[in-house]
Amino acid sequence: MMFNLALSWGLLLLIWLVQVIIYPGFHRIPPDTFIDYHRWYVNRISFIVLPLMISELGMTTWWLLDAGTPGAIISTVLVVIVWSSTFLLQVPIHNRLKSGKKEVLIRRLVATNWIRTIAWSLKSLVITLAVIKLSL
Repeated sequence: MMFNLALSWGLLLLIWLVQVIIYPGFHRIPPDTFIDYHRWYVNRISFIVLPLMISELGMTTWWLLDAGTPGAIISTVLVVIVWSSTFLLQVPIHNRLKSGKKEVLIRRLVATNWIRTIAWSLKSLVITLAVIKLSL
């Protein structure tokens, strides 16, 4: 449970950095260097976030199958929301940005990323409360 808690908080911190600093920062990258910067960013962030997301999926699934508590069910739903948003919304936008800077796509990336930001924030709250309940 503590590993799941640590993963949740790590991803929470990461998504808030992405939401508040990194994605809005795409607007500040000059168009002539955007393609190289975007490729550099996607390669590096994927190396960090994908193993964390896979680990979180495993830990959340284990928690659901082991305990089946309301917290585990809610966490599982939130992780499904994160994965769905990532692969149905953010990844396709990133794929379109590979061909060059488009302000409308960057705005859409920031706007749709709120789904993940809110879901990971709620998931971190749910698992924190579950850990506190277990320790009482």
